[in-house]
Amino acid sequence: MTNNIDSAPIGLLTGKVVFITGASRGIGAAAARSSSREDA
Repeated sequence: MTNNIDSAPIGLLTGKVVFITGASRGIGAAAARSSSREDA
């Protein structure tokens, strides 16, 4: 059985805007990387 649905993977934050301050290290950097992986 194959899945022939042509759709792009949808991240949790796809199409959202995330504003993160202090993203040079620590929790802010982790939040920035996580948001990026979720297509924000």
